[in-house]
Amino acid sequence: MRTSSLTLLSALPLVLFLTLLTTQPGQAITGREVMENAKKSNSSDTQVSEVHLLLIDKKGKEQERAIKIWALQGKKDKSLTRFTKPKKVAGVGFLVVAEGGGSQRWLYMPKSKKTRMIAEGDKDKPFMGTDFTYYDLSPHDIENESFDAVVDGEAGGHPCYVVRGRSKTPEKSLYGDVVKYVRKDNWVPIKVEFYDKKKELLKVSHVLDLKKVAGNWTPMKVEMHNVQSNHKTVMTKVEYDTDIPDRYFTKTHLEKGR
Repeated sequence: MRTSSLTLLSALPLVLFLTLLTTQPGQAITGREVMENAKKSNSSDTQVSEVHLLLIDKKGKEQERAIKIWALQGKKDKSLTRFTKPKKVAGVGFLVVAEGGGSQRWLYMPKSKKTRMIAEGDKDKPFMGTDFTYYDLSPHDIENESFDAVVDGEAGGHPCYVVRGRSKTPEKSLYGDVVKYVRKDNWVPIKVEFYDKKKELLKVSHVLDLKKVAGNWTPMKVEMHNVQSNHKTVMTKVEYDTDIPDRYFTKTHLEKGR
């Protein structure tokens, strides 16, 4: 059975959280089991999020943006991200449809009224000036990942399972290792370290605010810090469940610009 892991926006993509694991006393939990429980704990099939983005460069200069995200989990994982502010980027849309371990991505630019598919070779590029790449905003199938033995750790004052993973097809992955700190009490990954292909730390994400929304533990504020460029993106969101028509996740709806 396919088990996918959403990125921070979706991916961050975005996202995750609350099922208890049943293991025998003394039985060591595996990295795959931790990530499966993180995935299963997100019981909401559809989410709509309004997100405020704050971009901070190394000199402390700030830019503000706002987006709205529609997400659907199922046989196909789908997400539509639409910029609403500022005016110069309002209407820009990003559509992701993932199935069977692969993803297709389209970017719509309202000024030119053109839609282009994001090529595999462009997935490492920043998304609209943020610290999230197109790769980050796409679902990833944990069937395609391998994990080291789980170790105990701590993040934000909470006991965590620390899971170090990497792609089984590294030539298709943007990163080398990805280390996730998953809270033991609710299965939320509250810290993620992204390493580049040279095994050097590239980015770190932190969940700064966590709330229970409609029965799900939901990250309400997340910071992504590119430690190599010293640039940050802080996401603050309001999320709610709603029915989403499947037509939302089509190129036709993407090109409506709203």
